[in-house]
Amino acid sequence: MTYRIFSTVAVFITCLGLSQFAQAQRGPASVFVEPVTEREFAIRVEALGTLTPNEVVNLTLNTADRVQSLYFDDGQRVRKGKTLLSLAQREQIALTEQAEANSEEAIKQLERVERLANRNAVSKAELDEARRAVESASAQLRAVQSRQKDRVLVAPFDGVLGFRQVSVGSFVRPGDTVARLIDDSEMNLEFSVPSTFLRSLKPGTKVSARTDDLPDMAFDGEIATLDNVIDPITRSVTVRATLPNPDRVLMSGMFMEVILIANPRKSLSIPEEAVQPIGPKTYVYRLNDADGTLTAQRLDVELGAAENGYIEVKSGLNPGDRIITEGVIRIRDGAEVKVESKSILLPTKAGEVRVSGGTNISRSTGIMADAAQRP
Repeated sequence: MTYRIFSTVAVFITCLGLSQFAQAQRGPASVFVEPVTEREFAIRVEALGTLTPNEVVNLTLNTADRVQSLYFDDGQRVRKGKTLLSLAQREQIALTEQAEANSEEAIKQLERVERLANRNAVSKAELDEARRAVESASAQLRAVQSRQKDRVLVAPFDGVLGFRQVSVGSFVRPGDTVARLIDDSEMNLEFSVPSTFLRSLKPGTKVSARTDDLPDMAFDGEIATLDNVIDPITRSVTVRATLPNPDRVLMSGMFMEVILIANPRKSLSIPEEAVQPIGPKTYVYRLNDADGTLTAQRLDVELGAAENGYIEVKSGLNPGDRIITEGVIRIRDGAEVKVESKSILLPTKAGEVRVSGGTNISRSTGIMADAAQRP
């Protein structure tokens, strides 16, 4: 029994010695390192949306009559206040002239009554009646003039007209569409995003949009408003962004792919391959240099967003720390390591071999060197 115990202990000691010997023979693990640097991070939200004009109106008249004149063509760009159409005016002109005559007569009658009132030849009641007549005639004139203006259609804002829906001589009724006017100096882009991003969205947040209708072109804009309700089915909120359209290439109804950049910031970053998740925590290995001896120190870090192969570091590291990116599976906390240059991964030229440190030498030179070292 004692012999067996001693035999077991001897085998264990032998195995332990062989393990330590093998580890000593292997030496420090070779690793690649990269410094902790600052990078730009942001929340990127992708969505699909549809363009609508900044302003759009169906041009109509509020009176009925025949079209006398047209002053625009299909697709024409017009300025605010431009006359587009006029209805028959003969009867309205006559009514306007009659109202003007009545107004002028009432004013003259008031002047005569005022002269008589100065000589106490008329009563105060007659003077008041003359003044009311002037006011009534003026009101009737303004009403007639207003109805005359209603027979002329003008552009309410700068924009581009659609197809003409009437012709000279056609009879139009109140509410009939004459044409559609669109203000396309800037376009509204409406799209939906998950409500979880609400805290990161606000007016002024930048967006970038593309469309297959205009390949190789990108359009930058910003959020104008957010809807005040969340869709209870999709749990999303509608966002409206404005896109400047100085070249007038964007059209209403275009289908757009939207990339929304929210909460842009500069943060510390490390490569994704340096992160070692263990349970609910994440760790990295930092390179420590103590009296020329390089060792790996495991640190608990708090991470954020990931973008283009790098992860945002919220806490646990400082700028300039050197982090082990390759070889972490072969090391442990406090283990000695050897830093290699990534140049050793580059392909060599024909006839060359790579030696430690990333230096290339030709095969003939290496053979001669070996021969010179032989006794």
